[in-house]
Amino acid sequence: MRAAVALATLGVLVAGCSGGTKKPPRPLTMADVATAVASAPLLHWTGSWNAYDQSLTLDLRAMGNGDAIGTVTDGGDSAQVVVVDGSRVLLKAGKAYWRHGDTSAADAARYAGRWVDEGGSIWGASLGDLSPHKLGEALKSGATDAVGKPWTPAPPTATPTPTPTVVPLPDPSSVPSGAVRFIVDESLSSFPAGTFWASASSPHTLVGYAGVSLPGEKDDYDPPVKQSSFSVQAGGVQDARAAYTELAAQARALPKTMVVEGGFSTDFSVDNVDLPTHCRSGNCHIKVTGHDESDEQRSVRASVRVTIYGSRSMSGGSEKAVGDCVAKLPLAAPGKTVHGSCNVTDPRVDRFWNSIPGSFIKIAYWDEHHVISSLSEQESFDPTSLVTELTTRANNPPQTTPTHTP
Repeated sequence: MRAAVALATLGVLVAGCSGGTKKPPRPLTMADVATAVASAPLLHWTGSWNAYDQSLTLDLRAMGNGDAIGTVTDGGDSAQVVVVDGSRVLLKAGKAYWRHGDTSAADAARYAGRWVDEGGSIWGASLGDLSPHKLGEALKSGATDAVGKPWTPAPPTATPTPTPTVVPLPDPSSVPSGAVRFIVDESLSSFPAGTFWASASSPHTLVGYAGVSLPGEKDDYDPPVKQSSFSVQAGGVQDARAAYTELAAQARALPKTMVVEGGFSTDFSVDNVDLPTHCRSGNCHIKVTGHDESDEQRSVRASVRVTIYGSRSMSGGSEKAVGDCVAKLPLAAPGKTVHGSCNVTDPRVDRFWNSIPGSFIKIAYWDEHHVISSLSEQESFDPTSLVTELTTRANNPPQTTPTHTP
């Protein structure tokens, strides 16, 4: 079985002096392209993808083993993006950009104009996977069955004949005429269905990609990216150095405390909610204790909504919600416990109390239900060390791009 089929025109060379024919050149394989990709100092990606009902465009220079710098645009609103080591995506944008998708108005205001840690991806796209070494190594492991398959005459922009596992997608706009095309069948490889284009001339660098996802390892679940199309241009050593220098300059401006988008943490726990013995509207103070269970360098700030229930019976058979309040806890460092409080001012508390029979002695029983209504995270960051590392990488980008061996 084969994971990809390469399509291009096969030329026959004629030896002028002897009149005989030479053997045709060895067919280009995906392994050759993977080697060229892995050795490229820089890959410049321009194109678009769709995810979460959003249409995104990208202009990204990717280097090394997961580093990148560029912009991502959603509905005309752009954001600066920095990727370090493939696992950390940092983004800075105005409020208009953050209003796209399901970001709340409060979070959009909090993120606007600040560098925000997006985790390992943005809008379902792992941008670090577009770097030369990461993508090249992934192609080597995911397209080995394509080695040795011959070229077949076909225009590079023709629509492939669809099969159950090959989805026809629009070609990237700037793929040159005569580029060699490899169609990936996801049932036979570790890549989602898609198409790679490589230059027909040595060193056969990647020039385009279109697929149901961004190139990279295939996910075990339904990926959020439904369609992507990119033109790719390989850059030289000087291009990589310039991009790393720009990346280092961005790193110098990064804060020592970084906002983390979305409140990803599931490690914050509410330990105790202390209810008062007597509860009246405006005089019903509730104490909340919680802690951050994370062992990472992220601190969590939590808000806890507490709903009070009143009952005339200790068994609680006729409980009635009589009010609520939100306790805003201070920032909890990893492993640390924090305390907060809130005061119920709902008039239902007094109405419930007044409904209890008795002139001199009244007995009420209180219970509660609580939920974490919001989480915000921040993490410690060391811009100085990052600048030093990026400067080192700028001075030592890959030096060679291998050529296809006949």
